[in-house]
Amino acid sequence: MARRSADPVRTREKILKYATDEFARFGFGGARTDRIAARCKLSKNMLYYYFKSKEGLFIAVLERMYQTLRDNQRDLSIRASDPLRALEQLIRHTFHAFESNPNTILLLNEENKHRAKYIRKSHRTREMYYPLIDTVGLVLEKGQREGVFRPGLDPTDVYLTLASMCYHVLSNQYTLEIALNRNFGATRVKSKWLDHIVDVISMYCMLEPVHRPSEKEKTQKNALTAAS
Repeated sequence: MARRSADPVRTREKILKYATDEFARFGFGGARTDRIAARCKLSKNMLYYYFKSKEGLFIAVLERMYQTLRDNQRDLSIRASDPLRALEQLIRHTFHAFESNPNTILLLNEENKHRAKYIRKSHRTREMYYPLIDTVGLVLEKGQREGVFRPGLDPTDVYLTLASMCYHVLSNQYTLEIALNRNFGATRVKSKWLDHIVDVISMYCMLEPVHRPSEKEKTQKNALTAAS
């Protein structure tokens, strides 16, 4: 057996990094701990020292994935913002969190395939979501007090709607490209879709929806302003 590392935190993080790639690529059934150990340059027994089993390692990978997703949503930074701007920031952070971490989508798909069999055994996942839903609720309440958002909005429903719109296009971009003849991997197309998500969610929440100019309209307006 390899000696225990003098830096257990760094060793644990290295294992999780390579395990994330392995589980995302091959799924739980196809992933091999010996491949993970080889990439970490550790013995397989060392993996079991830190995570007890393959299942324990997979659960730790899922928890790390959720934590990364939550960190990228930066909900603490939007609590003090203008409510409409805060909602937009949350939508954009959520989209970019999925976009910049493609393994997140693969891991979520894998765990849903197993009907949450493994993450159900985690005690941390719900704790990670409580602050997020709480933040959405605070933003909606602030907007309602200021007369921006309509009453009766459910924070969980609002989050599910925006997260679904962010997730679906990114997770199904290849089949959607064939079906709809649109390159959803292109930066311009993704940017347009993200603006659409912001518009849909904002108009749903707003007391009196207003027209939000598109990028094309903004460009035309700037051109007219410059010419005058």
